[in-house]
Amino acid sequence: MAPSRSTARPLSAALLAAGLAAALAAVVLARAAAAAEGPWWVAGTGAAGAVALLVIAAAVLTGRAAAVGWGVALLAAAYAIFLVGRRAPLDAAAPLMGVGLVLVAELSFAACEWRGPHDATARVELRRWSRLTLAAAAGGAVGGGALALAAAVPGSVPGLVIGAAGVVALVGVAAWLRGSVAGETQPAP
Repeated sequence: MAPSRSTARPLSAALLAAGLAAALAAVVLARAAAAAEGPWWVAGTGAAGAVALLVIAAAVLTGRAAAVGWGVALLAAAYAIFLVGRRAPLDAAAPLMGVGLVLVAELSFAACEWRGPHDATARVELRRWSRLTLAAAAGGAVGGGALALAAAVPGSVPGLVIGAAGVVALVGVAAWLRGSVAGETQPAP
């Protein structure tokens, strides 16, 4: 029989996920209020961010991992509404927002996963979080590089190709991470 987990472990991940989601929603809302050309964009950004927070909080409190994706998607929608209302071609904070969304998702999934007994060792957990850190750093670097290239040469084909290659590479890394981590932590019988 697997040792029982303390309740602090899933609670810590849940609080971190909800706190980071709230911070991202607040930053997007503040930026929307400062830059949007109309009140409808600010209201849309705020509404999507508030619903995203409710969905993420409900998912981590009830342990329903299926709802996490919807919450993260709504948080991304709040950012997309802000971008449309801002009407600027580039946003330098996009890579940071992407990294923040990945972290919210991973912390939320971890909070849901850690609610029950699992036979994951400390070594497996360390490997999981180091891979996540690597993926987040790679995503931030590729996103920042693509933005820098797009800002330097607006509308350039090489910038488009590099950005598309970066997205494909990140999706590949995410699939690799998901496949390698999924086989390491098995629910205890």
